[in-house]
Amino acid sequence: MFLCRLLARPKSLNHNFYRSLSIRSIIQPRRLVKFTVGTTLLTGLGFISYTVYESGPEWEKIRRTSYFWSRMLPVYFRYRYQQMYFQLFPAKNSEEEDKVWFNLHNKYCDYVLNVILHQRGVYIKLGQIGSTRPDILPKPYLKKFSRLQDGVPAHSGEYARQMIEQAFGKPLEELFSEFNPQPVGAATIGQAHEARLKGSNKAVIVKIQYPEVKRLFGLDFSTLKKFIRLAQPEHLPLFDEFEKAFQIEFDFRREAKALDIIGHNIMPRFPHIVIPRPIPGMSTEFVLVMEKLDGTKLVDALKIEQAKMAAEQGKTLEEFEQEMMTKYLSGELYREAKKKYTPSAFIVNTYASIIRTIDHIKNVFIFIYNHSIVPILKRYPIDYIEQHVFINPHEIIDLLNEVHAHEILIDGIFNGDPHPGNIFLLTNGKIGLIDFGQVQELSLPRRLKLAKLIILLTEGTKEEIVQHYISMGARTRHMNPYVIEKLARLGFDRDDPEICEGKNAQLFFESLGKLDEIMEFPDGYLMAARVGLLLRGLGTWLQLPHSTAQKWAPIAKKLLDTYKNIDEQLLNDTVPIDNPQ
Repeated sequence: MFLCRLLARPKSLNHNFYRSLSIRSIIQPRRLVKFTVGTTLLTGLGFISYTVYESGPEWEKIRRTSYFWSRMLPVYFRYRYQQMYFQLFPAKNSEEEDKVWFNLHNKYCDYVLNVILHQRGVYIKLGQIGSTRPDILPKPYLKKFSRLQDGVPAHSGEYARQMIEQAFGKPLEELFSEFNPQPVGAATIGQAHEARLKGSNKAVIVKIQYPEVKRLFGLDFSTLKKFIRLAQPEHLPLFDEFEKAFQIEFDFRREAKALDIIGHNIMPRFPHIVIPRPIPGMSTEFVLVMEKLDGTKLVDALKIEQAKMAAEQGKTLEEFEQEMMTKYLSGELYREAKKKYTPSAFIVNTYASIIRTIDHIKNVFIFIYNHSIVPILKRYPIDYIEQHVFINPHEIIDLLNEVHAHEILIDGIFNGDPHPGNIFLLTNGKIGLIDFGQVQELSLPRRLKLAKLIILLTEGTKEEIVQHYISMGARTRHMNPYVIEKLARLGFDRDDPEICEGKNAQLFFESLGKLDEIMEFPDGYLMAARVGLLLRGLGTWLQLPHSTAQKWAPIAKKLLDTYKNIDEQLLNDTVPIDNPQ
């Protein structure tokens, strides 16, 4: 009987239909409560079913997936709503629209940062990448995410002790004469502590990995890829490449081997570069002990210089950074840098040598005073003058580009993460490079293809660039030559206002995806492109914008000359290589 009544056709379908949808009936409290509760229960049930399906049987995975989606979906819908609102009801002017977006960013930047810090792992790594790209993230997010470079919450010193003793099977005191339980830094997959070796008293850095990061890597990337597909699908090909690159970070034994190999390749050829050596017999999957470099992080030195420049202009550091950010996004900083005179590396080095000599002479007199006058007359000793750390923009940019081009094209093994936090200005005037977790190898065929692309970007025609980039594996839905040529230039040449046609790089990249959907980037080259991207960003901040292709061209020619008799088929055909040498 109930089934018959349920399937029976209503006598007045239209009347009942419109009556059920009338505004007056919908806003009745009882119906509104029923509708709200029912919708919430159904949505919640569907969400739980989805997270259980995606996460598998482990409750921790279910918890992480549920936490992310329950926090980030409302943020996504709020932004999407605002975007649709402006499409239907455009703002009176760009200033009014910018103000609305700025307020929205301010509202959610702390919220999103807390989600990242709660999830840790891969989320922090992607936040770190975003924090170095003002052309990708809005200002409020950039300011908050900058904390991820050095201010990531660390585990306790007791946790570090347990990890070290478990890794080496010995008490901490048998390994180190001194050990600082307070970490000097914490980041994506672990944290670092200062220590001194037992016996030699050599100063070292002890890196400790968080084991749970590796265990949850696949789940977190799967979750993030679904969110990217929903929010910004044009970034999916890049995201797939990042996933491959990050998988190699989880074994510190691999990093120790990379430090040895790259240090052996680079330091004899480039005497102004220092790469810390791992301590023999003190590297495991989760713990790595290496030499400590004596110097200042480039990112910290840049902040000190910016503070001086801000004081000279009568501004706070925050006001100065905001002004620089605005100029960067508008392209004005690039145009100013092209016109501005920057002292040559020789002039800066000469000046630095004079200052260091003067400081040494002063310290000699302070030593004499402290060991003669002070004991006799009972005076207070004078503090010694610390050695200045000088920023030599030309030397930094030229040397870093030459070193990394040599790693990529000649050696075929390179560090893919040379951001300012991984570059040290040492007290002896040299440049130190740290954090070799993201080391990638390139086979000879891939290196030859990349070298030819570099030369074409500096000397070739658009048609030659497009043809060669396609042979490397670039794919778009309609194979638009304009889009393919621009992708090649963004990857290995420039991302300045001229190339991006007045837009910032992120908006221009998105416009290319809308014009012709990007299906696939050349396999294996993302980390090499990232190196160029990071060094170009550093160059712009140092008032030395440059072209990656022009900086790398001499080494590319050297490689091609070495293998000039190689079969041309190797360069022109797409050769998939699953295991680069």
